[in-house]
Amino acid sequence: MALNYEALVDGAYNHNASDIHLLQDSPTFVRIDGVMRPVQGTPVTREDIEGFLKEIMNSADVETLEKRRGADFAWQPDDRMRFRMAVYYERERLRIVMRLIKIKIASIDDLNLPDIVKEIAGWHRGVTLLTGVTGSGKSTTLAAMMNYINSRESRCIITIEDPIELIHENIKSVVSQREVGRDVESFRHGLVQALRQDPDVILIGEMRDPDTISTALRAAETGHYVFSTMHTSNALHTVERILSEFPEGEHALLRDQLANNLRATITQRLVRRAGGRGRVAALEIMVVTTTIRKLLSDNEIPSIATVIRERRDGNILFDQHLADMVRGNIIDESEAYQYVEDEAAFRRYVKGRMATADMGGIVG
Repeated sequence: MALNYEALVDGAYNHNASDIHLLQDSPTFVRIDGVMRPVQGTPVTREDIEGFLKEIMNSADVETLEKRRGADFAWQPDDRMRFRMAVYYERERLRIVMRLIKIKIASIDDLNLPDIVKEIAGWHRGVTLLTGVTGSGKSTTLAAMMNYINSRESRCIITIEDPIELIHENIKSVVSQREVGRDVESFRHGLVQALRQDPDVILIGEMRDPDTISTALRAAETGHYVFSTMHTSNALHTVERILSEFPEGEHALLRDQLANNLRATITQRLVRRAGGRGRVAALEIMVVTTTIRKLLSDNEIPSIATVIRERRDGNILFDQHLADMVRGNIIDESEAYQYVEDEAAFRRYVKGRMATADMGGIVG
């Protein structure tokens, strides 16, 4: 029986799946609430996958697949959803991973994000980074922040994405979305071009190389507000990762640039809700205050964690946000323990206590 992909994507949408995995000569799997689940039915054949791809891929994507043995693109089956498609060969077998993206852009409130995220979205210059592992919801949060700006301010927003996932309509802002490989050669080229396109806000899908990082910092220095993502696990790792992209002799200048232009980092992980239905983002937020700015300039990066721990100006550690959600009955304590970084500190936070060390003591 031929693959009924219409029923497959409809079922994935209705069951709130995040991903579909089509594997040649294997049953199909879907990821729901972070768990891989097999779909009942006969194994998918080579002919099934080739027939499906013939309907949704253009000639350029087909050429890329055959030349590079893998291709990434977006596909929209209807007005409810889009998919970020990753098609590739594995031991000469075809495989497809489909990341489901619902067309309706969730708001910051829909995502139960802290109010500081709205404040960060409303700033007018600098660099804000969304970080986390693949599948941690960075794109969803970024889209919510762009939508927050678009709904409230008359600005020019330019995005460079790979691929474009969610489509932003012009509400109060004018939004231009460009796709790497189709509209522009690379993130760096798109960013350089964007600076000549009268932007107020620039979103770069990912900070992948030193040239893109340097150009983004220069864009912030000239008065633009830049958003981007990185695959890092917390605020300190984000700073260290940026520095590691450059020769050591450039680190002093780069730290000064970060101190002057980095406004915030938001790192997130998805955690299952209480009862196991759905997931919610646990966040670590670093708002670059005067004290953190000085620590960056003085190369005292490890001390930044102490300032975040104080929970002032919107700063918050993962363990603190996890504890907040446990106390609010949003997630179960047993689930939170799978993600905590310091169990002793987490237990204090759940009880609403802070140790002397949590109060910091760094003077800006």
